[in-house]
Amino acid sequence: MKFFVKYLVFLIGMLWVMKPEVFAFSIDGFQVRSQYGERLNANFEIHLDFEGPVKVGLGDEDDYAKMGLERDNIIDAFTLDLIRSGDKLKSTVKISSNNPIFFPSLNLVVWATHNGGTLLENFLVIVDFQKSLGLNLRGEQIKTPDKESFKYSPEFTLSQKKALHPPEMEPFADDQPSIEKEQRAESKSKTPDTKVADDNSLPEKSIDPVPPKTGVMHRRRLSGVIWANPRPNPILATEKIEKEFDKPDLTASKEEYVLQQGERLFSVARKLKIGDYHPAQIAATIWLHNIDKFMLGNIHGISEGAKLDLKNLKEYVSDIDLQKAGNILKNQAVEWKLIKSTTSNKEGVATVSEIPLLSENLEDINDLLKQVNGWQTTWEKMDIEGHLDYYQNSEKEKPILSNKRQLMARYPRFDLEIFPKFILFQQGIPVVFFTQVFFAENLKSWGLKELDWVRTSSGWKIRDEKFYETFSNSGEQPLENEVSFGSSINPVKNLPFVIHVSSHPNKSRTVSLTNRLRKQGFDAYWAPVRMSADTFIYRVYVGRFSDWKQTHRLVEVLRKKPFGRHATAIPYPLALQIGEPNSLKEARVLLKSLRKFGFSGLLLFSFNESTGTRFRVVVGAFKNEENAKWILKQLKQFGFIGKLISP
Repeated sequence: MKFFVKYLVFLIGMLWVMKPEVFAFSIDGFQVRSQYGERLNANFEIHLDFEGPVKVGLGDEDDYAKMGLERDNIIDAFTLDLIRSGDKLKSTVKISSNNPIFFPSLNLVVWATHNGGTLLENFLVIVDFQKSLGLNLRGEQIKTPDKESFKYSPEFTLSQKKALHPPEMEPFADDQPSIEKEQRAESKSKTPDTKVADDNSLPEKSIDPVPPKTGVMHRRRLSGVIWANPRPNPILATEKIEKEFDKPDLTASKEEYVLQQGERLFSVARKLKIGDYHPAQIAATIWLHNIDKFMLGNIHGISEGAKLDLKNLKEYVSDIDLQKAGNILKNQAVEWKLIKSTTSNKEGVATVSEIPLLSENLEDINDLLKQVNGWQTTWEKMDIEGHLDYYQNSEKEKPILSNKRQLMARYPRFDLEIFPKFILFQQGIPVVFFTQVFFAENLKSWGLKELDWVRTSSGWKIRDEKFYETFSNSGEQPLENEVSFGSSINPVKNLPFVIHVSSHPNKSRTVSLTNRLRKQGFDAYWAPVRMSADTFIYRVYVGRFSDWKQTHRLVEVLRKKPFGRHATAIPYPLALQIGEPNSLKEARVLLKSLRKFGFSGLLLFSFNESTGTRFRVVVGAFKNEENAKWILKQLKQFGFIGKLISP
């Protein structure tokens, strides 16, 4: 009898130890409701042993070190709030921040103390750019989706992948109307990536934290003391990770890549090994240099079989930091969501009238260009005082004046070459820009010169001067290979870049924004984008620029405006030239006529000593010839003669 009693006590004790984890002290149910670029709004649940006290907090440096992780400084900006629910054995912890979060991924370590023991948990929080509009936590993979799950559907749930896998960075979007219908923007043989998320369609799904090691599911020892075991380091090998490592990686030296079935741009970006650059930077760079391969020029519109040019990718990716890449992805995702949600809407008539460009009222354009030539001539003749007279006077000498005086005194003998000049407007200020080559005994340089001009009582004066070096060599030793220096000069001849400010579903909203930009001194214009015979969206552009860097300098100005937060530098090298007027007056008449028939034009100025002042009126911005054909037909119907050019 005593034997059976002892056996029964032992059996009860073992069953108590092995009871389901739901009754043990544990952390689970992590949810994130905020989006990338918003204040963090997340929460997780804590299951308690009994109705007793519990303490929670964010991991410190030591906690991260125990788990083999690095602690980001952004963690210090997070706050925790413990919320006791109706269930006495369960509490909710809310995690929030006062400022928007722009981290694409981070490890969030939290601790909880209860019943004499402490739990330490790591949550890998990432941005699942195309599947989720908000921050997401990848939990244990429950089911591998079949091929059909990769097709676009109006409502879908978050898929779960094992947290040990490196997350795939994909673009994200802002709030837009829910997607109702998939549009036929290209031929049926093309199947571009259509995974665009709708914040309203995402269910609040509880996703488990990073899976613990085998045998750590129950944290209760026989003594009844709660203990914690750190989650495995994400770099620890598993069978699935080993399989991924077996896949061949692309190298930066590969010049072309053909997109395979089921692949997306980010799949390719993750395979490429280019220094320490993030896949988002690589993806944005590939898109910028292959924009003609993407449907409607959007980064999501990539199809199986597309041939991606990867030449010089390592050189180009250095120009795009992670913040710039994120801005590009966000702009493109917002537009792609608009594309997918736009239904049949035949091009209508705007209820708002478009106002003239600021450049149309630049009556003394010839006086301005004469001043530019005078500035160049006095420098070449070493007329220091005459040269400095072209700058705006002030009570105290400006740094640009003292710097220019020192430069001219230091290099009295030099060769100066100025290439054709162009004009753009930046917040109402005419900016004359051109390629400048300076060649002295111990200084050789070339790059882009920008002169900001302002109209004063004594005429046009230079308000500011900037020189953006592309190449420079200075020192006591002369340049070793002067021939190579000359061959490296690439003067500004064309203006292939534009700023894509935003896209809209109707013409009236588009014209309203264009007017607003023009009133604030920007060269804004718009163009329709035809997705099918009866489906359109409208893009708002600003200006024409020589290269990515010059374009992005103005992008940063626009992004500070409430209407320009999605502004992006984009290479659209083609435009339709409607005419080449002989004067500003003729250009004004042509632009007014275009507006009358529902077209938006841009006036381009350039000056060359051999040809003089050149006026060109252009319409639209295109990635290739095919995209411009239907607008060209429309223009011809109203009597306008156009031709496709590289402005």
